[in-house]
Amino acid sequence: MVETGRKIHFQTDSPSDLRQLDYQSKKLYKDSIQLLSKLSLHHKDIKSILEYSQDLKSTLLTDGKKYYNKLFKFRTLVESFSLKKSQIANKQINHGNFVKELQDLLKSIEDILTEYKTEERMIAEALLQQEVELWQDCLNMEHRISFWENDSKISDRMNSKLQNREQSTNLLTHFSSANKTLPNEINEFQNFLDNHGGRTGGWTEDEHFKFLKHYKIQKFKYRNELKNPEKLINDLQNPENEDLNNHHYQEIELNTSTRDNDDQQTVEDESADKTNEGIVNSNIHAFHHELANIIMTKTPEQVAEHVKWWKEFQRLENAKRNAIKKWSENRRLNMQNKKQSEEKNDDHNDTIRTPIKQHLSISQLEARKAELELWRNQREKMKKQAELLKKQAEIQSKQTELELKRKRQAKIQHKISLYKQEKMAEKLTALHQLKIQTKMEQQIRQQKINDAANNYSTESIIFT
Repeated sequence: MVETGRKIHFQTDSPSDLRQLDYQSKKLYKDSIQLLSKLSLHHKDIKSILEYSQDLKSTLLTDGKKYYNKLFKFRTLVESFSLKKSQIANKQINHGNFVKELQDLLKSIEDILTEYKTEERMIAEALLQQEVELWQDCLNMEHRISFWENDSKISDRMNSKLQNREQSTNLLTHFSSANKTLPNEINEFQNFLDNHGGRTGGWTEDEHFKFLKHYKIQKFKYRNELKNPEKLINDLQNPENEDLNNHHYQEIELNTSTRDNDDQQTVEDESADKTNEGIVNSNIHAFHHELANIIMTKTPEQVAEHVKWWKEFQRLENAKRNAIKKWSENRRLNMQNKKQSEEKNDDHNDTIRTPIKQHLSISQLEARKAELELWRNQREKMKKQAELLKKQAEIQSKQTELELKRKRQAKIQHKISLYKQEKMAEKLTALHQLKIQTKMEQQIRQQKINDAANNYSTESIIFT
Protein backbone atom coordinates (compact mmCIF):
# COMPACT_ATOMS: atom_id res chain seq x y z
CA MET A 1 0.00 0.00 0.00
CA VAL A 2 2.80 2.43 0.89
CA GLU A 3 4.78 1.58 -2.26
CA THR A 4 1.76 2.15 -4.48
CA GLY A 5 1.10 5.46 -2.72
CA ARG A 6 4.67 6.56 -3.41
CA LYS A 7 4.47 5.51 -7.05
CA ILE A 8 1.32 7.52 -7.61
CA HIS A 9 3.18 10.74 -6.67
CA PHE A 10 5.60 10.30 -9.62
CA GLN A 11 4.87 11.65 -13.07
CA THR A 12 2.73 9.39 -15.25
CA ASP A 13 3.46 10.64 -18.75
CA SER A 14 4.40 7.36 -20.40
CA PRO A 15 1.73 4.76 -21.28
CA SER A 16 3.71 2.05 -19.47
CA ASP A 17 3.32 3.92 -16.17
CA LEU A 18 -0.40 4.28 -16.78
CA ARG A 19 -0.73 0.57 -17.45
CA GLN A 20 1.24 -0.24 -14.33
CA LEU A 21 -0.97 2.04 -12.23
CA ASP A 22 -4.09 0.51 -13.73
CA TYR A 23 -2.81 -2.96 -12.92
CA GLN A 24 -1.99 -1.93 -9.33
CA SER A 25 -5.42 -0.34 -8.82
CA LYS A 26 -7.15 -3.53 -10.03
CA LYS A 27 -4.96 -5.59 -7.72
CA LEU A 28 -5.78 -3.33 -4.75
CA TYR A 29 -9.48 -3.57 -5.57
CA LYS A 30 -9.31 -7.39 -5.57
CA ASP A 31 -7.36 -7.42 -2.28
CA SER A 32 -9.89 -5.09 -0.64
CA ILE A 33 -12.82 -7.28 -1.78
CA GLN A 34 -11.08 -10.39 -0.42
CA LEU A 35 -10.41 -8.66 2.91
CA LEU A 36 -14.01 -7.49 3.17
CA SER A 37 -15.31 -10.96 2.34
CA LYS A 38 -13.17 -12.41 5.15
CA LEU A 39 -14.42 -9.80 7.60
CA SER A 40 -18.03 -10.38 6.53
CA LEU A 41 -17.88 -13.87 8.05
CA HIS A 42 -17.66 -12.26 11.51
CA HIS A 43 -19.51 -8.95 10.96
CA LYS A 44 -23.04 -8.80 9.59
CA ASP A 45 -22.80 -5.08 8.73
CA ILE A 46 -19.79 -5.63 6.45
CA LYS A 47 -21.60 -8.54 4.81
CA SER A 48 -24.58 -6.34 4.01
CA ILE A 49 -22.25 -3.63 2.63
CA LEU A 50 -20.54 -6.18 0.40
CA GLU A 51 -23.86 -7.47 -0.91
CA TYR A 52 -25.00 -3.94 -1.62
CA SER A 53 -21.76 -3.11 -3.47
CA GLN A 54 -22.05 -6.29 -5.56
CA ASP A 55 -25.64 -5.43 -6.48
CA LEU A 56 -24.56 -1.93 -7.50
CA LYS A 57 -21.72 -3.33 -9.58
CA SER A 58 -24.02 -5.78 -11.38
CA THR A 59 -26.57 -3.04 -12.12
CA LEU A 60 -23.83 -0.73 -13.39
CA LEU A 61 -22.50 -3.45 -15.68
CA THR A 62 -25.92 -4.30 -17.11
CA ASP A 63 -26.86 -0.64 -17.64
CA GLY A 64 -23.46 0.11 -19.14
CA LYS A 65 -23.72 -2.76 -21.62
CA LYS A 66 -27.23 -1.73 -22.61
CA TYR A 67 -26.26 1.92 -23.20
CA TYR A 68 -23.07 0.88 -25.00
CA ASN A 69 -25.02 -1.30 -27.46
CA LYS A 70 -27.47 1.51 -28.14
CA LEU A 71 -24.71 4.07 -28.69
CA PHE A 72 -22.77 1.66 -30.91
CA LYS A 73 -25.84 1.07 -33.08
CA PHE A 74 -26.50 4.82 -33.29
CA ARG A 75 -22.88 5.47 -34.22
CA THR A 76 -22.87 2.88 -37.01
CA LEU A 77 -26.05 4.33 -38.48
CA VAL A 78 -24.68 7.89 -38.40
CA GLU A 79 -21.38 6.78 -39.95
CA SER A 80 -23.14 4.89 -42.76
CA PHE A 81 -25.39 7.91 -43.38
CA SER A 82 -22.41 10.31 -43.55
CA LEU A 83 -20.46 7.89 -45.80
CA LYS A 84 -23.27 7.58 -48.33
CA LYS A 85 -23.85 11.29 -48.20
CA SER A 86 -20.17 11.99 -48.99
CA GLN A 87 -20.27 9.45 -51.83
CA ILE A 88 -23.29 11.17 -53.36
CA ALA A 89 -21.60 14.56 -52.92
CA ASN A 90 -18.46 13.33 -54.75
CA LYS A 91 -20.69 11.82 -57.50
CA GLN A 92 -19.29 8.35 -56.94
CA ILE A 93 -22.78 6.84 -56.75
CA ASN A 94 -26.00 7.78 -58.48
CA HIS A 95 -28.14 9.54 -55.91
CA GLY A 96 -31.46 8.36 -57.34
CA ASN A 97 -30.87 4.75 -56.25
CA PHE A 98 -29.82 5.57 -52.64
CA VAL A 99 -32.46 8.14 -51.63
CA LYS A 100 -34.68 5.44 -50.16
CA GLU A 101 -31.77 3.95 -48.20
CA LEU A 102 -30.91 7.37 -46.76
CA GLN A 103 -34.54 7.91 -45.78
CA ASP A 104 -34.57 4.54 -43.99
CA LEU A 105 -31.36 5.44 -42.15
CA LEU A 106 -32.82 8.77 -41.04
CA LYS A 107 -35.99 7.04 -39.86
CA SER A 108 -34.01 4.50 -37.81
CA ILE A 109 -31.90 7.30 -36.26
CA GLU A 110 -35.07 9.20 -35.32
CA ASP A 111 -36.58 6.02 -33.80
CA ILE A 112 -33.49 5.50 -31.64
CA LEU A 113 -33.59 9.13 -30.49
CA THR A 114 -37.30 8.99 -29.62
CA GLU A 115 -36.80 5.73 -27.71
CA TYR A 116 -33.93 7.29 -25.76
CA LYS A 117 -36.07 10.35 -24.98
CA THR A 118 -38.97 8.24 -23.73
CA GLU A 119 -36.64 6.23 -21.48
CA GLU A 120 -35.12 9.41 -20.06
CA ARG A 121 -38.58 10.88 -19.47
CA MET A 122 -39.69 7.75 -17.63
CA ILE A 123 -36.55 7.84 -15.47
CA ALA A 124 -37.17 11.53 -14.68
CA GLU A 125 -40.79 10.81 -13.71
CA ALA A 126 -39.69 7.94 -11.46
CA LEU A 127 -37.13 10.20 -9.79
CA LEU A 128 -39.79 12.86 -9.25
CA GLN A 129 -42.06 10.27 -7.67
CA GLN A 130 -39.22 9.17 -5.38
CA GLU A 131 -38.61 12.81 -4.44
CA VAL A 132 -42.27 13.25 -3.50
CA GLU A 133 -42.17 10.07 -1.40
CA LEU A 134 -38.99 11.23 0.33
CA TRP A 135 -40.60 14.59 1.05
CA GLN A 136 -43.59 12.81 2.57
CA ASP A 137 -41.25 10.69 4.72
CA CYS A 138 -39.47 13.86 5.87
CA LEU A 139 -42.80 15.39 6.91
CA ASN A 140 -43.73 12.22 8.79
CA MET A 141 -40.38 12.30 10.58
CA GLU A 142 -41.00 15.95 11.48
CA HIS A 143 -44.34 15.00 13.03
CA ARG A 144 -42.67 12.17 14.96
CA ILE A 145 -39.96 14.49 16.28
CA SER A 146 -42.61 16.99 17.43
CA PHE A 147 -44.47 14.13 19.15
CA TRP A 148 -41.24 13.05 20.89
CA GLU A 149 -40.64 16.64 22.00
CA ASN A 150 -44.12 16.71 23.55
CA ASP A 151 -43.33 13.43 25.36
CA SER A 152 -40.12 14.94 26.71
CA LYS A 153 -42.09 17.97 27.93
CA ILE A 154 -44.48 15.64 29.75
CA SER A 155 -41.53 13.90 31.43
CA ASP A 156 -40.09 17.32 32.41
CA ARG A 157 -43.43 18.21 33.98
CA MET A 158 -43.40 14.95 35.92
CA ASN A 159 -39.86 15.70 37.13
CA SER A 160 -40.89 19.21 38.21
CA LYS A 161 -43.83 17.73 40.14
CA LEU A 162 -41.50 15.29 41.87
CA GLN A 163 -39.12 18.13 42.78
CA ASN A 164 -42.01 20.17 44.19
CA ARG A 165 -43.09 17.20 46.29
CA GLU A 166 -39.55 16.78 47.61
CA GLN A 167 -39.42 20.47 48.53
CA SER A 168 -42.75 20.22 50.36
CA THR A 169 -41.58 17.17 52.33
CA ASN A 170 -38.30 18.91 53.20
CA LEU A 171 -40.22 21.93 54.46
CA LEU A 172 -42.47 19.73 56.56
CA THR A 173 -39.52 17.88 58.09
CA HIS A 174 -37.79 21.19 58.84
CA PHE A 175 -40.96 22.40 60.51
CA SER A 176 -41.24 19.15 62.46
CA SER A 177 -37.79 19.73 63.95
CA ALA A 178 -39.04 23.09 65.25
CA ASN A 179 -42.47 21.79 66.22
CA LYS A 180 -42.63 18.37 67.87
CA THR A 181 -46.41 18.09 67.53
CA LEU A 182 -46.19 16.84 63.90
CA PRO A 183 -46.96 13.11 63.32
CA ASN A 184 -44.24 10.45 63.14
CA GLU A 185 -45.33 9.27 59.67
CA ILE A 186 -43.62 12.28 58.07
CA ASN A 187 -40.29 11.42 59.68
CA GLU A 188 -40.67 7.78 58.66
CA PHE A 189 -41.37 8.77 55.05
CA GLN A 190 -38.40 11.17 54.95
CA ASN A 191 -36.07 8.56 56.47
CA PHE A 192 -37.27 6.06 53.88
CA LEU A 193 -36.46 8.52 51.06
CA ASP A 194 -33.03 9.32 52.51
CA ASN A 195 -32.11 5.65 52.92
CA HIS A 196 -33.49 4.36 49.58
CA GLY A 197 -32.33 6.84 46.93
CA GLY A 198 -35.00 9.55 47.04
CA ARG A 199 -38.27 9.57 45.11
CA THR A 200 -36.83 7.45 42.27
CA GLY A 201 -35.43 4.62 44.41
CA GLY A 202 -31.84 5.10 43.24
CA TRP A 203 -32.83 4.92 39.55
CA THR A 204 -32.50 7.72 37.02
CA GLU A 205 -35.51 9.92 36.33
CA ASP A 206 -35.91 8.50 32.81
CA GLU A 207 -35.81 4.89 34.06
CA HIS A 208 -38.29 5.61 36.85
CA PHE A 209 -40.61 7.44 34.44
CA LYS A 210 -40.62 4.42 32.08
CA PHE A 211 -41.23 2.12 35.05
CA LEU A 212 -44.24 4.15 36.23
CA LYS A 213 -45.63 4.42 32.71
CA HIS A 214 -45.61 0.67 32.04
CA TYR A 215 -46.12 -0.55 35.62
CA LYS A 216 -49.69 0.75 35.76
CA ILE A 217 -50.55 -0.85 32.40
CA GLN A 218 -48.96 -4.23 33.11
CA LYS A 219 -50.24 -4.43 36.71
CA PHE A 220 -53.79 -3.72 35.56
CA LYS A 221 -53.38 -6.38 32.87
CA TYR A 222 -52.22 -9.10 35.27
CA ARG A 223 -54.87 -8.18 37.85
CA ASN A 224 -57.62 -8.61 35.22
CA GLU A 225 -56.07 -11.90 34.11
CA LEU A 226 -56.24 -13.19 37.68
CA LYS A 227 -59.91 -12.28 37.88
CA ASN A 228 -60.68 -14.04 34.53
CA PRO A 229 -58.32 -17.05 34.09
CA GLU A 230 -60.38 -18.44 31.18
CA LYS A 231 -59.94 -15.17 29.30
CA LEU A 232 -56.18 -15.34 30.00
CA ILE A 233 -55.98 -18.77 28.27
CA ASN A 234 -57.99 -17.53 25.28
CA ASP A 235 -55.80 -14.41 24.98
CA LEU A 236 -52.65 -16.51 25.10
CA GLN A 237 -54.01 -18.73 22.33
CA ASN A 238 -55.02 -15.69 20.22
CA PRO A 239 -51.95 -13.44 19.66
CA GLU A 240 -53.97 -11.22 17.33
CA ASN A 241 -55.52 -9.43 20.35
CA GLU A 242 -52.19 -7.90 21.38
CA ASP A 243 -52.70 -4.57 19.56
CA LEU A 244 -56.18 -4.15 21.05
CA ASN A 245 -54.85 -4.82 24.56
CA ASN A 246 -52.02 -2.34 24.11
CA HIS A 247 -54.48 0.33 22.95
CA HIS A 248 -56.77 -0.44 25.89
CA TYR A 249 -53.89 -0.20 28.36
CA GLN A 250 -52.81 3.15 26.92
CA GLU A 251 -56.31 4.50 27.54
CA ILE A 252 -56.23 3.13 31.11
CA GLU A 253 -52.91 4.85 31.74
CA LEU A 254 -54.40 8.23 30.88
CA ASN A 255 -57.30 7.63 33.29
CA THR A 256 -55.04 6.59 36.22
CA SER A 257 -52.70 9.58 36.40
CA THR A 258 -54.19 11.49 39.36
CA ARG A 259 -53.19 11.22 42.96
CA ASP A 260 -56.48 9.73 44.18
CA ASN A 261 -56.34 6.99 41.56
CA ASP A 262 -52.79 6.18 42.67
CA ASP A 263 -54.06 5.71 46.22
CA GLN A 264 -56.87 3.42 45.07
CA GLN A 265 -54.44 1.46 42.90
CA THR A 266 -52.10 0.76 45.82
CA VAL A 267 -55.00 -0.53 47.94
CA GLU A 268 -56.25 -2.72 45.09
CA ASP A 269 -52.72 -4.03 44.42
CA GLU A 270 -52.26 -5.01 48.05
CA SER A 271 -55.64 -6.79 48.18
CA ALA A 272 -54.96 -8.58 44.87
CA ASP A 273 -51.51 -9.67 46.08
CA LYS A 274 -52.95 -11.04 49.34
CA THR A 275 -55.93 -12.91 47.84
CA ASN A 276 -54.19 -14.37 44.79
CA GLU A 277 -50.68 -14.95 46.12
CA GLY A 278 -50.33 -18.46 44.69
CA ILE A 279 -51.14 -17.49 41.08
CA VAL A 280 -49.42 -14.10 41.11
CA ASN A 281 -45.90 -15.53 41.44
CA SER A 282 -45.81 -16.80 37.85
CA ASN A 283 -47.46 -13.64 36.47
CA ILE A 284 -45.15 -11.33 38.39
CA HIS A 285 -42.15 -13.26 37.07
CA ALA A 286 -43.24 -12.60 33.48
CA PHE A 287 -44.21 -9.07 34.47
CA HIS A 288 -40.68 -8.37 35.77
CA HIS A 289 -39.11 -9.74 32.60
CA GLU A 290 -41.45 -7.62 30.50
CA LEU A 291 -40.55 -4.44 32.39
CA ALA A 292 -36.83 -5.28 32.18
CA ASN A 293 -37.14 -5.61 28.39
CA ILE A 294 -38.90 -2.23 28.21
CA ILE A 295 -36.41 -0.35 30.44
CA MET A 296 -33.38 -2.14 28.84
CA THR A 297 -30.96 -1.05 31.60
CA LYS A 298 -32.21 -3.14 34.53
CA THR A 299 -32.42 -6.86 35.24
CA PRO A 300 -35.68 -8.59 36.29
CA GLU A 301 -34.33 -8.93 39.85
CA GLN A 302 -33.69 -5.18 40.04
CA VAL A 303 -37.19 -4.55 38.67
CA ALA A 304 -38.66 -6.85 41.38
CA GLU A 305 -36.77 -4.91 44.08
CA HIS A 306 -38.00 -1.62 42.59
CA VAL A 307 -41.59 -2.91 42.62
CA LYS A 308 -41.24 -3.72 46.34
CA TRP A 309 -39.72 -0.28 46.93
CA TRP A 310 -42.57 1.38 45.01
CA LYS A 311 -45.25 -0.42 47.09
CA GLU A 312 -43.55 0.57 50.34
CA PHE A 313 -43.13 4.12 49.03
CA GLN A 314 -46.84 4.38 48.20
CA ARG A 315 -47.83 2.93 51.58
CA LEU A 316 -45.68 5.41 53.50
CA GLU A 317 -46.76 8.32 51.31
CA ASN A 318 -50.44 7.53 51.83
CA ALA A 319 -49.85 7.23 55.58
CA LYS A 320 -48.05 10.57 55.53
CA ARG A 321 -50.91 12.24 53.64
CA ASN A 322 -53.55 10.88 56.00
CA ALA A 323 -51.48 11.92 59.02
CA ILE A 324 -51.02 15.44 57.63
CA LYS A 325 -54.77 15.71 57.00
CA LYS A 326 -55.57 14.61 60.55
CA TRP A 327 -52.92 16.88 62.01
CA SER A 328 -54.15 19.90 60.02
CA GLU A 329 -57.77 19.21 61.00
CA ASN A 330 -56.85 18.89 64.69
CA ARG A 331 -54.80 22.04 64.52
CA ARG A 332 -57.65 23.91 62.84
CA LEU A 333 -60.11 22.72 65.49
CA ASN A 334 -57.74 23.73 68.29
CA MET A 335 -57.31 27.17 66.77
CA GLN A 336 -61.08 27.60 66.46
CA ASN A 337 -61.61 26.50 70.08
CA LYS A 338 -58.92 28.93 71.23
CA LYS A 339 -60.52 31.81 69.36
CA GLN A 340 -63.96 31.00 70.73
CA SER A 341 -62.65 30.74 74.29
CA GLU A 342 -60.77 34.04 73.91
CA GLU A 343 -63.87 35.77 72.58
CA LYS A 344 -65.96 34.38 75.45
CA ASN A 345 -63.37 35.51 77.98
CA ASP A 346 -63.27 38.97 76.42
CA ASP A 347 -67.06 39.25 76.56
CA HIS A 348 -67.11 37.97 80.14
CA ASN A 349 -64.37 40.37 81.23
CA ASP A 350 -66.20 43.24 79.60
CA THR A 351 -69.41 42.33 81.42
CA ILE A 352 -67.56 42.01 84.76
CA ARG A 353 -65.42 45.16 84.49
CA THR A 354 -68.16 47.51 83.39
CA PRO A 355 -70.29 47.36 86.57
CA ILE A 356 -67.14 47.78 88.74
CA LYS A 357 -65.87 50.91 87.00
CA GLN A 358 -69.22 52.53 86.43
CA HIS A 359 -72.78 51.50 86.88
CA LEU A 360 -74.16 51.51 83.34
CA SER A 361 -77.80 51.44 82.49
CA ILE A 362 -79.50 48.66 80.54
CA SER A 363 -79.87 50.84 77.43
CA GLN A 364 -76.12 51.61 77.45
CA LEU A 365 -75.28 47.91 77.76
CA GLU A 366 -77.52 47.10 74.81
CA ALA A 367 -75.85 49.85 72.80
CA ARG A 368 -72.42 48.41 73.65
CA LYS A 369 -73.57 44.94 72.54
CA ALA A 370 -74.91 46.37 69.29
CA GLU A 371 -71.58 48.11 68.67
CA LEU A 372 -69.73 44.85 69.32
CA GLU A 373 -71.97 42.98 66.89
CA LEU A 374 -71.44 45.66 64.26
CA TRP A 375 -67.68 45.48 64.76
CA ARG A 376 -67.76 41.68 64.42
CA ASN A 377 -69.88 41.89 61.27
CA GLN A 378 -67.52 44.47 59.78
CA ARG A 379 -64.54 42.26 60.60
CA GLU A 380 -66.19 39.27 58.91
CA LYS A 381 -67.01 41.40 55.87
CA MET A 382 -63.39 42.58 55.67
CA LYS A 383 -62.19 38.98 55.82
CA LYS A 384 -64.59 37.96 53.05
CA GLN A 385 -63.50 40.90 50.90
CA ALA A 386 -59.84 39.99 51.39
CA GLU A 387 -60.58 36.39 50.39
CA LEU A 388 -62.47 37.56 47.30
CA LEU A 389 -59.58 39.83 46.32
CA LYS A 390 -57.14 36.93 46.69
CA LYS A 391 -59.34 34.69 44.53
CA GLN A 392 -59.67 37.39 41.87
CA ALA A 393 -55.90 37.90 41.83
CA GLU A 394 -55.37 34.15 41.42
CA ILE A 395 -57.92 33.99 38.59
CA GLN A 396 -56.26 36.94 36.83
CA SER A 397 -52.82 35.35 37.14
CA LYS A 398 -54.16 32.08 35.70
CA GLN A 399 -55.80 33.94 32.82
CA THR A 400 -52.57 35.78 32.01
CA GLU A 401 -50.65 32.50 32.04
CA LEU A 402 -53.21 30.92 29.69
CA GLU A 403 -53.00 33.91 27.33
CA LEU A 404 -49.21 33.67 27.27
CA LYS A 405 -49.40 29.95 26.50
CA ARG A 406 -51.88 30.56 23.68
CA LYS A 407 -49.66 33.27 22.19
CA ARG A 408 -46.64 30.96 22.29
CA GLN A 409 -48.59 28.14 20.64
CA ALA A 410 -49.87 30.51 17.95
CA LYS A 411 -46.31 31.71 17.24
CA ILE A 412 -45.03 28.14 16.98
CA GLN A 413 -47.89 27.14 14.65
CA HIS A 414 -47.26 30.23 12.50
CA LYS A 415 -43.56 29.34 12.21
CA ILE A 416 -44.41 25.75 11.26
CA SER A 417 -46.88 26.89 8.59
CA LEU A 418 -44.32 29.34 7.15
CA TYR A 419 -41.69 26.60 7.07
CA LYS A 420 -44.07 24.24 5.25
CA GLN A 421 -45.04 26.93 2.75
CA GLU A 422 -41.38 27.69 2.02
CA LYS A 423 -40.61 24.02 1.47
CA MET A 424 -43.62 23.58 -0.83
CA ALA A 425 -42.63 26.70 -2.80
CA GLU A 426 -39.07 25.41 -3.21
CA LYS A 427 -40.40 22.08 -4.37
CA LEU A 428 -42.76 23.67 -6.89
CA THR A 429 -40.01 25.92 -8.28
CA ALA A 430 -37.69 22.93 -8.65
CA LEU A 431 -40.39 21.00 -10.50
CA HIS A 432 -41.13 23.99 -12.74
CA GLN A 433 -37.44 24.45 -13.57
CA LEU A 434 -37.13 20.74 -14.35
CA LYS A 435 -40.09 20.92 -16.74
CA ILE A 436 -38.67 24.00 -18.46
CA GLN A 437 -35.27 22.33 -18.80
CA THR A 438 -36.74 19.16 -20.33
CA LYS A 439 -38.82 21.24 -22.77
CA MET A 440 -35.76 23.26 -23.81
CA GLU A 441 -33.75 20.09 -24.38
CA GLN A 442 -36.57 18.61 -26.47
CA GLN A 443 -36.78 21.77 -28.58
CA ILE A 444 -33.00 21.84 -29.13
CA ARG A 445 -32.94 18.20 -30.20
CA GLN A 446 -35.92 18.66 -32.51
CA GLN A 447 -34.26 21.73 -34.01
CA LYS A 448 -31.07 19.76 -34.67
CA ILE A 449 -33.02 16.95 -36.36
CA ASN A 450 -34.95 19.47 -38.48
CA ASP A 451 -31.71 21.24 -39.47
CA ALA A 452 -30.14 17.94 -40.49
CA ALA A 453 -33.20 17.00 -42.54
CA ASN A 454 -33.27 20.44 -44.22
CA ASN A 455 -29.57 20.22 -45.07
CA TYR A 456 -30.06 16.79 -46.54
CA SER A 457 -33.07 17.93 -48.63
CA THR A 458 -31.20 21.00 -49.92
CA GLU A 459 -28.16 18.94 -50.87
CA SER A 460 -30.33 16.37 -52.65
CA ILE A 461 -32.08 19.18 -54.57
CA ILE A 462 -28.72 20.69 -55.52
CA PHE A 463 -27.39 17.37 -56.83
CA THR A 464 -30.56 16.76 -58.82
